[in-house]
Formats: sequence, structure tokens, C-alpha cells
Amino acid sequence: MVIPPDQLSAEALEALIEEYCIRENGGTDVEDPLASCRAQVARAVARGQLVVLHTPYNPNQVATLVPADQLDDNEVPVEQQGDPAQ
Repeated sequence: MVIPPDQLSAEALEALIEEYCIRENGGTDVEDPLASCRAQVARAVARGQLVVLHTPYNPNQVATLVPADQLDDNEVPVEQQGDPAQ
């Protein structure tokens, strides 16, 4: 189930962004590698390129950020689905 980011607290969204940065980029030799990643990921969330996915059937995580283009059809919010009559 996709959760609109505006339904999360600022702290919860920041934690998801940081977790995504660490998961996807790991550590680097840059002094603060997460600073630029956080900004890029926040922009991607704002544009809808990354979405908050709640996976209630997965006991290891409650929500995570995932690329919107990797969602299954049953996970895409109705308002983002194309017109089935087309």
C-alpha cells in the first residue's frame, strides 16, 4: 500500500529518506555523503519518483521508499493509475 508522504510526520519521512540513502549508497569517502543524497531523495519523493510503500505482510519493515516505476499494479494508488478504458 502506497502512503502519501504528506501523511507522515516530518521526522518519519526524514528517517525513511536517510534509510534509503544508506541502503542505496552505503558509505563513501565524502565527508558527509548523506547530505547531498538526502536532498536528491527528498526531491524525488516530492516529484513522485520515489514513494512510501507500506508492506504489512513483511514483518521486518513497516514502510520504505521505493522507485514508483517498480510498483506492482495492485500497489499503485488509484489516482495514479491510467484510465482502464483506454
